[in-house]
Amino acid sequence: MNRTEVIQRIIDKKKACSYLEIGVYNGKNFFKIKAWEKIAVDPHFQFEKRKRFKWIFKNFYNIGAKYHETTSDNYFANTKFSKPFDVIFIDGLHTYAQSLNDVLNSLNILADNGVIIIHDCNPPHNAAAFPAHSLEHAGSLNLPGWTGEWCGDVWKSICYLRSVKNDINVFVLDCDFGLGIITKGPSAPSLNFTEKEITAMNYQDLEKDRKNFLNLKSTSYFSEFLDKI
Repeated sequence: MNRTEVIQRIIDKKKACSYLEIGVYNGKNFFKIKAWEKIAVDPHFQFEKRKRFKWIFKNFYNIGAKYHETTSDNYFANTKFSKPFDVIFIDGLHTYAQSLNDVLNSLNILADNGVIIIHDCNPPHNAAAFPAHSLEHAGSLNLPGWTGEWCGDVWKSICYLRSVKNDINVFVLDCDFGLGIITKGPSAPSLNFTEKEITAMNYQDLEKDRKNFLNLKSTSYFSEFLDKI
């Protein structure tokens, strides 16, 4: 099960109309998603306009898609939102600070029964979890075990949300490098880390208690989740 399947099944189950994707890159996921209102945000789209045109024929839902070539921070700060989004997918810069910022900003424009999905929450090894500034930066460091897969320290955002926020529910699906699932609703924080403690954490800390840190769920749990939304 991958990100596209998870997102689409959530959209279909909720009969969601509006979809926002932060960090679109080459459109591999975005173009496939079927939702009536689709918005893409990325500082540097890695595709030309003609590819957008071709995808209208492959997936009719792309006909009204809107593209904002800007940073997520600029998008959130300078956009007037007339209504909340039903589903938001976050796959932007894979750093703790930026991923957390994207989640917090997304929560402000998420419908009360909406869902946020965040990618790269469960790095498979130390090199993939290295807190670099970008994929290019990580690839230039000659990290032991480097495979070209970079999740960064997005996982820390899950620890923060589960320690600090008492108005959301958070878990991570154990597939596709970890898909964090966030919904609104009262909940007691399941972790008790301080911001200082989270900032100081490293991959070895995650490895020692991965299931607890991430509230990691097997893919079989996804059907149970869908029944609840």
